[in-house]
Amino acid sequence: MMMEHLILLAMWLFGFIAFLLFIPRKEWRKGLLAFLMSQAVIWLCDMPSFKYGLLSAPVRELPKATDLPLTINYFFYPVLFAIYYVHYQPKSSLWYRFIYFFVWATGTTLFDIMLERYTDLLEYQLLTWYGMWIYIGFLNYVSQACCNWFYKDEALFQTNGRPS
Repeated sequence: MMMEHLILLAMWLFGFIAFLLFIPRKEWRKGLLAFLMSQAVIWLCDMPSFKYGLLSAPVRELPKATDLPLTINYFFYPVLFAIYYVHYQPKSSLWYRFIYFFVWATGTTLFDIMLERYTDLLEYQLLTWYGMWIYIGFLNYVSQACCNWFYKDEALFQTNGRPS
């Protein structure tokens, strides 16, 4: 159990440090919006996932029962998405954007799979590793679409050229 607490502590420390170091100061507002958007999307998608048994966090005595969802779903993964979104370049080639998205979704999934396999923090019930990859990719895609809509990036949205 001590190892799990150290992993959770490391995720909190790395999350704070990563947000401060990997997101430029002038982009903090954009990073904070991406962080909050990712939290909201994860929360909305986690409700049916836990209800229908796709994911489960092992029940332990309080307060440890809430440590994992708070750390992973509502802090660590949103920080990773914020870093991804701030450094995302919408004007680059389609292949670059696809590979960039693929690498981030795969890296996050690998981290999640290692947590599930080597610790007692998380258990997949009906979900396989590729199902988790699709799930995390979906979460990132929806979060990115919502953030793009908020910022209305000219490179991502066409205008008809008529004055409104």
